Amino acid sequence: MDEADKILKELDLKTGTPRDLRLRYVNYTTKSLIQVLENFCKSPEGANAAVMMLMPEGRSPFQTEFNIREVRLIENKLVNAAEKYRLAILVE
Repeated sequence: MDEADKILKELDLKTGTPRDLRLRYVNYTTKSLIQVLENFCKSPEGANAAVMMLMPEGRSPFQTEFNIREVRLIENKLVNAAEKYRLAILVE
């Protein structure tokens, strides 16, 4: 079983995010990231979601490269927003 299969096995099928994300660091490979994004595209909410990147607080303004920590589908809480869901990519 390769790393992508391990990550996909641990995914919560409702949210598409790893269940124990706060307990360990998920090291995404290109293959596993594409598989996670393809799983989001299987639902109409995930396929039509806007994408945003969440940057860490207190980061250096000279920092330009980040590791992906988490990919999550979240409900957009803004009133009268055009999109109902957002695909949030948390980097560190």
